[in-house]
Amino acid sequence: MSRALESVARGTASFQVRADLEHHLLTLLKRSGIEGVSAFLRSLPRFDFEVLGESSEDEARFASSIGFANRRLVVATVSGPHHLSVDVTVEDDAPSEIPADPRHKSFYDTWESLVGVSDDDVAQLDPRRRAVFYVGLLEAEVMNGGFGQYLSNTQGVHVAATLRCLGEIGATKTASLLERAAELGATEDSFADAWAERADAFNRLDDEFLASGEDLAALAADTFLEPDGQ
Repeated sequence: MSRALESVARGTASFQVRADLEHHLLTLLKRSGIEGVSAFLRSLPRFDFEVLGESSEDEARFASSIGFANRRLVVATVSGPHHLSVDVTVEDDAPSEIPADPRHKSFYDTWESLVGVSDDDVAQLDPRRRAVFYVGLLEAEVMNGGFGQYLSNTQGVHVAATLRCLGEIGATKTASLLERAAELGATEDSFADAWAERADAFNRLDDEFLASGEDLAALAADTFLEPDGQ
């Protein structure tokens, strides 16, 4: 990881090196939170990472000035209830805060208003809000406990509708992963049994989801919502 960080700082990192680095940090963020990412970065004494500006349980930025063209290496992390992200960049003059994406607010405000809606009530929602419900539920469950948790908690009843929504927003990678996850449970008595019996396979799909780079909130907001969440 030290070599990957150095190559990013020098501007010589390939797409694959950057993707592997961010995937490693995303996995660490999922398992150990921002504190885990912070501990890892601080374990690299050559880079001397420090926190940039204010940090919280949900967001933090870490910067390292390592002397390449007077620029600094910045690792920005977000660990909210429905969204995890890591962005590794090189900046000449980094902003003090992570810019907020208005599409995320639109999507998550709408999704949070639908949390706890029953299956019968979901069927009565207008098509746009129903699509947000399906995509939001998938993302929340997968980010919390993976595809195994999503399928076990929902018993797979939303898979077909969710796949249609993912197709509409162009989230082809996530759609493929959901299809593969559903297939893992096809020969078992329940998705909970499949998750227990094939934990390693489900974990690999979870890792691929983190590495996919698909921003489901932004894609869904672009397709189904106006900036104000309507």
